[in-house]
Amino acid sequence: MLTWINEKAKWVIVIFAAGIAVGLLAMDRVPDQGRSYPIGVVNDTKISYTDFDSRVKMIVQNQYQNQHLDDEQYSQLRAQVFSSFVRQALFAEQYEKAELSASVAELKNEFKRNSDAVRARLVQEAQARLYAIQQQATSQDDLIQRSQAYLSSLPKFLTDTTFNKADYDAWIETPAAYRWSSMLMLEDEMKNNTIPARQLQTLVGASVHPTSLEAKWSVERRMTDYELQVAVAPNSAFVVDSNSVDSVMVAGYFNAHLDSFFVKSDAAQFQYVSIPVEATAGDDASIREYAMTLYYQLTDSSSTTTFEDMARVSSEDPGSAEKGGILSDDFVGRGTYVKPFEEVAFALDSGKISEPVRSQFGYHIIKSYGNVKNAKGEVEKVKVGHILLTVTASSNTIDSLEKILTNIKKDVDAGSDLLTEAQARGLEVKTSEWVSRDGNMAAFGYLKGLASFAWPNENLPKEESEISGVLRNNKWVVIAKKIGSFKAGERSLPLYYSDIKETLLKQKAGKAAEIYLNSVAAQVKAWNPADTATKIEKVELETKNSSVDGFVPGFGYGNAQIAKVVGKATVGEWTAPVVAENGAVMLKVVSKKTPKLEEVEDAIKQDVDNSYRFGVMTAFNDYVTTLEASTPVQSNLDLFYRD
Repeated sequence: MLTWINEKAKWVIVIFAAGIAVGLLAMDRVPDQGRSYPIGVVNDTKISYTDFDSRVKMIVQNQYQNQHLDDEQYSQLRAQVFSSFVRQALFAEQYEKAELSASVAELKNEFKRNSDAVRARLVQEAQARLYAIQQQATSQDDLIQRSQAYLSSLPKFLTDTTFNKADYDAWIETPAAYRWSSMLMLEDEMKNNTIPARQLQTLVGASVHPTSLEAKWSVERRMTDYELQVAVAPNSAFVVDSNSVDSVMVAGYFNAHLDSFFVKSDAAQFQYVSIPVEATAGDDASIREYAMTLYYQLTDSSSTTTFEDMARVSSEDPGSAEKGGILSDDFVGRGTYVKPFEEVAFALDSGKISEPVRSQFGYHIIKSYGNVKNAKGEVEKVKVGHILLTVTASSNTIDSLEKILTNIKKDVDAGSDLLTEAQARGLEVKTSEWVSRDGNMAAFGYLKGLASFAWPNENLPKEESEISGVLRNNKWVVIAKKIGSFKAGERSLPLYYSDIKETLLKQKAGKAAEIYLNSVAAQVKAWNPADTATKIEKVELETKNSSVDGFVPGFGYGNAQIAKVVGKATVGEWTAPVVAENGAVMLKVVSKKTPKLEEVEDAIKQDVDNSYRFGVMTAFNDYVTTLEASTPVQSNLDLFYRD
């Protein structure tokens, strides 16, 4: 009889693969251990790898409960943590320059305002102390005596059933409050970050002074409603030949709007060869064989392993695995599950376990927890659980695909060219769009190693090959060649070429729509909304009630052009055609409804208050963005991680 743990068990393979992955991660580290690099440098402030790694691990533990993160998630998390260290260093410099510091009164006030957060930390520390007492106790009596003594020493607001805020506030004023390590840590955090950050925000926001005059203009604009009749000749109705916009026209537009085409982030373009990672027939057979191993174990009368325990350990359906494989707490009818699964599930007797069933999701081992039959004895509803084993490409399959690309790389390094070697193996060479340093190739999503290849750290040995190593995710294996790049801050025509061409084609379509709408203007002006049978070719007719900040057909939502057109319009008359965001538009203001004076006055007061809060927040965000953009930051993430 086959045992559950055998040489072909899938979890053994997974553990072995994980071991290899750990080894590969270790290989990604800088080989020269004699030199010590910070994870980054902000001006002259170094960010240590130890601090950085500790924060990443803490976030994984606290926010993700140590759940598995894939390569892309880890890359994003590292980038976010690095950004937080950069901002922390920048803020520390600004606090020092502005001589910002937290007073004792501010600290105490902060503690009082955040009693819930403080209590949560105190409770954690108290629980840790009680656990230490438990470990150190020499007997049950010693444990009880020491625990009671410790509990009696705690402040009343921690032990009382109902929280007493007055007791808490009084405790904050005593020296005893600052003998707790959690209070000292929180005090340090508030002193060095929380309070100075608020002071800096106040300092930056001091220049924000919204006026009631500005608010009055905004309120009246927003609260004035118009009844409109709108005729739109949409751009989509006027096909423009792509060849009507050539490179000279694109270059002319680029030169006329240079400041609109800065490169926001380092960008690169690639030629690449890719192969999809797909399971082979052999992979499918191996997974089925493993599924049969589990089935035999579950149906072995001498085995003590239950279906539910096996599901928790082996099933690759996370939603049901934690519930022992059970798919629904209730009985469900036909049509709930995919057909192959349903046919077996509805044929199983209560308590029985099926042989592996293949569906589009993989192999299922199904257990019946009962069924409901109709008067004819036909099964109408079932309650089932399953163990799902997905069919994925094996390591051997992936290795064979990577070998194909590795051989292409070797031949190109030896003097051949990428196109010749790819075609010799029946593969295509394609060109990517421009990819930013923190972006992904659209065709693949995240590819581990792409950023490190395209923008190598200056402290790493120079890569002699122009072809990347094999880049991969769970769907693709890829090799790439960088064929162009731009640095942030440069102006780039190639990077924006397609966007500019689309803009010019849209302008041509809008002009064609305007000319056409002008030719049928008489029909538009004769339109009676009550006559629903009226149709004008290529023109959409609609009535609309809206403010200038609302949605108007052709213009879109809150388009500034609406206010200009409506402001010049004469009530009861159609405007001339204008080119708008989505086509050419004519409109007629049928009526105009202004708000009541008291409504305006109330809204002005609220707007001034909101404008101040929003203005301070915006000013501070702009300040931080400018500070980050103007500060030289050296990232050494790729010295420690491939991406």
